[in-house]
Formats: sequence, structure tokens, C-alpha cells
Amino acid sequence: MSTPRPRLRITAHALLIDSSGRVLLIRTETGTWALPSTVLTFEVQPYRQTIAFLRQVLGIEAAERDLLLAHVSAHRSVTGLAGLGLVVSVGHWLSQPAPTRTSATDAPTRQPTRQWCAPGQPPAPLAAWDAAVLPALLTNTPYAEIGWNPRPTPGPARTPS
Repeated sequence: MSTPRPRLRITAHALLIDSSGRVLLIRTETGTWALPSTVLTFEVQPYRQTIAFLRQVLGIEAAERDLLLAHVSAHRSVTGLAGLGLVVSVGHWLSQPAPTRTSATDAPTRQPTRQWCAPGQPPAPLAAWDAAVLPALLTNTPYAEIGWNPRPTPGPARTPS
């Protein structure tokens, strides 16, 4: 009997760092904080889709030449969803990220949906994927695997012979 293949989702996460060294995080629909991201459809080239996402969702303008692939994360969740997350560093952009559009029915005491924060001190709760990836970004680690071995086997590490 074969193990079912996990469903694969590929995402692009925008890494925006301001002149003070702060990272832009957004509040997701689940209430957690995360890097701004979009699911890649591959109907458009990934960098072009990232540029469109920055314009449409964050209200900023950037050029493809200002994007740099900063980190790749292969991840798997207990729900069987596997993914490949590409963290794309945005080196230069015009304007400031626009506040989320609100309707007339939104309460005036609504919590912020975007926040600049020190990378080592993100707001809580932080999404699990972002909690694993942000430290890698701080140490310039280009790749991370998340969730592939949730219960490591105890014992000494083995090295290949």
C-alpha cells in the first residue's frame, strides 16, 4: 500500500525591511501575524506575480530588478498539505504599505492589520511557518525544512560512513 502524496502549494512571501531594520508583518484571517504572502499560480512568472501582489494588496510599487530570492522553505503540515515557500526580499519600493481597506461597518477600535516590528521581536501570535522562517532570515540561512520530522528519533546523531 502506498502512502498518499501530499498536496503541494507554492507561495511567495514578501520580505520588506524598512530603514530602521523593521520587518512588515500582516495579520492573517486567522488572527496570526505573518509575512505578506500570495499563492503562486504560475499563470504569470513568480516575480511578476509578486510585483502585482505588492501593488494590489500592499499598495506599493516595486520593480522586478529590486526583488531577490532570500530564502526557500520546504514545509509539511499534519493536515497533509506540503508547500514550498519562497521568501522574496524587496530591496526598494515606492510609497508606504497602505492600510487595509475597511468598510463603513468596521468598528473604529479594530486591531491593526499591518505592523512594522523588530525581526527578533514579532507580535504574538506569530504564524508557525513564519516563526520558523524569521530566525533563519536573521542568520542569513538560505533554506529551511519545517514539519517533515515532527517527532525526531531520540539517540545520537549518525554520520554517513
